Amino acid sequence: MGTIEPMTFASRATPLAAGLAVLVAVSACGSPSTEPATSTPRPTATAKPTPTPKPLPPDTESVTVVGTGVGTWQLVTIPVAVVRNEATRHGVTNVVVHFATFGAGGAPLEQLNSVAVDIPPGAAIPVTADCTDACNNAVSVTATLSGAKWVESRGIGFAAAAVTYSCGGCGGHTDGNVTATLTSSIPVPLNSAVVLFAECVDGGGGIVGGGSGQIVWPGGTSTPVNVSVIVNTAPAGCTVAASTGW
Repeated sequence: MGTIEPMTFASRATPLAAGLAVLVAVSACGSPSTEPATSTPRPTATAKPTPTPKPLPPDTESVTVVGTGVGTWQLVTIPVAVVRNEATRHGVTNVVVHFATFGAGGAPLEQLNSVAVDIPPGAAIPVTADCTDACNNAVSVTATLSGAKWVESRGIGFAAAAVTYSCGGCGGHTDGNVTATLTSSIPVPLNSAVVLFAECVDGGGGIVGGGSGQIVWPGGTSTPVNVSVIVNTAPAGCTVAASTGW
């Protein structure tokens, strides 16, 4: 009977087993290498510079007298000055016109002041005063200004429409009336005091008289007005202006 040889397990690994062994060995040493992750680049936000506002040019803060004249009748003399605010952005308040009147040959007569007025930017208004006896038969007048105070506000301006002059005799030196519808740039509070001025001119634009008055504003933005005037001759036209506190 033959001899049976004992089985040996010093085995030969099959190709499949060898591959598994290699895989296990690799896994045991760490994770397999991978390609680095890539991402879509985002556009970089560029900060836009804030535009620097251009500084406004300096404003012309001055008030000028652009015309003078005088109207007389009997013992009453009305000196007139047209005053303009040369500023484009600033209103001016508390402007007082100082009048000096002169008779024939330049003889000095009375000096007197107007009421204080407020003028919006770029506006021109006639300003008058009333002189009795001491300015009798004045033929000319000069005007200087004082008291001006500058403010940021444009204030309240007035415009006149349907301006009409009427008179009694209408010959030579006389009195008359100027009527108009006055409109304010913004509503004027009820019962506000509003001073009125009228200027009358001849055919060449020369001032031949004027007048003033005061009303209590009825509220809103419009009201009819009537101003008594003194003129040297029948005027070719008249204007009406107004001022109120700001």
